[in-house]
Amino acid sequence: MKQQKKVHRIFIEFDLNDNCFECPPEISHRIINVLRIKDSDELIVFNSKREQYLCRISIINKNVVIRLKEKILNQNESSKIVRLYVSVINMKLMDLIVQKSVELGTTDLYPVYTQRSQYKNVEKKIDHWKKIAIHATEQCGRLRFMHIHSPRTHSSLISKQISSSRFLLHQDGEKFNTSELESDDISIFVGPEGGFDSSEIESFKINGWKMRTINVNILRTETACISALSLINNYDIFSRHSL
Repeated sequence: MKQQKKVHRIFIEFDLNDNCFECPPEISHRIINVLRIKDSDELIVFNSKREQYLCRISIINKNVVIRLKEKILNQNESSKIVRLYVSVINMKLMDLIVQKSVELGTTDLYPVYTQRSQYKNVEKKIDHWKKIAIHATEQCGRLRFMHIHSPRTHSSLISKQISSSRFLLHQDGEKFNTSELESDDISIFVGPEGGFDSSEIESFKINGWKMRTINVNILRTETACISALSLINNYDIFSRHSL
């Protein structure tokens, strides 16, 4: 049996008002030379307005012309708000956290400077992380982009009053209960490799953050992020109540 050809999905930064348009040179290069898409092949394009179309491409003198065929609705995307606050760690691991956060449905990512953060100035990495987030969004099928916020200090973030249910991941915390996991707006704070300083733990408590654990073992930062996001965003799928 002939294997069905994969239809690639790419993000474009303009409105999809016209049924036919020519791609900018950088997108044409990516379509032809990176994705290896051929003339007359199909392609899915989407933009920041959550518009998504199945298209057919034409390649003319190394320029790509896209013709919209039909609009694609994404009815599977969750409306749940999930904010991930993560202490800044090794840059390669931060890249991984950004990628997996997109795939696992995070709506907002906050890089945070804590007492034991490995870096104290990562503002210049934001554009790099946004590119990773775009590629992850293309791959996983999301339409809503994850917002990557500018790095902030621990003290400036935890005192901010928001309506979200707020949880600090810590090995000494209690287990999540059902109502907490089913919340439509949830914030998770994950610490650095060396853990939080005792003064930071105390400030979490003062500002109303609840301490929770997700594993009997002590997890690395990136493992804790992936595990927590998987639990929160897929609880309704894996819960015994839905089986």
